[in-house]
Amino acid sequence: MMYGLLEERKENILTLSDVMSAGKDNDGYFIPDKREDVLDVLDSLHSTGLINVLKSEDKVWVIVNKGILLTEVDGILFAPETFKEHVDIASNTGIVSVSSLTRHFPKHDPDMLIHFLKNMDLCQELNPSFLKTTNLNQLAVEEEEEGGTERRGERLLFFPCLLSTDRPDEMTSQVYQFGWCLQCTSKHHFFPPRYFHVLSLRLAYKMALPQENDKLNRYCKFWRNGLHWFDDNGVRVLVEVVDESQCVLVMMSCEEGYSDNMVSLRRDVIGEVMSVYKESCPSLEVKELVIDPKELAYPVNTPRERTTYGIYNVLLAIKKRKPFLVSNKGQTKLKEILPDESLSDISNLSLLGGRNIKEVIEITEEFNEPLAPIKLGML
Repeated sequence: MMYGLLEERKENILTLSDVMSAGKDNDGYFIPDKREDVLDVLDSLHSTGLINVLKSEDKVWVIVNKGILLTEVDGILFAPETFKEHVDIASNTGIVSVSSLTRHFPKHDPDMLIHFLKNMDLCQELNPSFLKTTNLNQLAVEEEEEGGTERRGERLLFFPCLLSTDRPDEMTSQVYQFGWCLQCTSKHHFFPPRYFHVLSLRLAYKMALPQENDKLNRYCKFWRNGLHWFDDNGVRVLVEVVDESQCVLVMMSCEEGYSDNMVSLRRDVIGEVMSVYKESCPSLEVKELVIDPKELAYPVNTPRERTTYGIYNVLLAIKKRKPFLVSNKGQTKLKEILPDESLSDISNLSLLGGRNIKEVIEITEEFNEPLAPIKLGML
């Protein structure tokens, strides 16, 4: 009943008061009289994905068709520079002031828009004092001196997708011990900007060290298509969208003696990469690949040009207890590809990213064949 009433409305965005008034004015639908009961019905529709319900401390908004609003947002915020719709709304830091956002969306309630953007994992709100604890403060001051947007004391939003800075020069000197990628298999498929947008925000906040006092412990570097960070367990991680947006690259290394921590972290990172892929662009045809450890020289702009091994072949080699994987360039020890990983329990392999093996590969007859009694001390 409620959904039918919402569909009949011309407005795509309604407040809770709008919904209750519409119910009173329409005898064809029964709408509860109590605010709490109406909210329960709306929350139920939200949980099924039919509508979006956004809540602040004192307001409730109902988005009847989030696709309409998302298209409007994408067309204004994320239009490429070559498009006539493109607007210069952010600095090269990806930070947008709420006043600037309001100017470009004058018909929408700013609080509603911010809640929607955050709900869609498109941005993260920043405390203005955050700038003072980073090297972004000087950039903000320089913009103000040049007549840019006044930011002091104003609400700020961070959009990773709007970063325009290139990969830092110091990144090219890094050495890695492990490489994995999610590669599009069709030349017509590309990871959309929103994919990296959502992924980078989730990684930055899920992998962040706890904050102590007023000191930020998010030791990471962001650029327009990648991020790099250290953790407090001796591991270094790089995640980057490369190959003209056709590939998501994950590379890792660790301090001596901390390889177990690297195995654990790559399980989490790969799991997050795949989770965001399934949520934001599941129609893309992709394959998961492990990069040969002899070919991890960075930067890796086109992983498909390196020697790689499909995850099915890696899992099959483990299943059959084969000590080597073979490519057109020779053979590589399985233990070199997955160093310090326990291969006795294939269901807990870090490459699965916490997924069930049946979610990753099709279990063929070959995979179900009984193992031959081979003794391999190295495994």
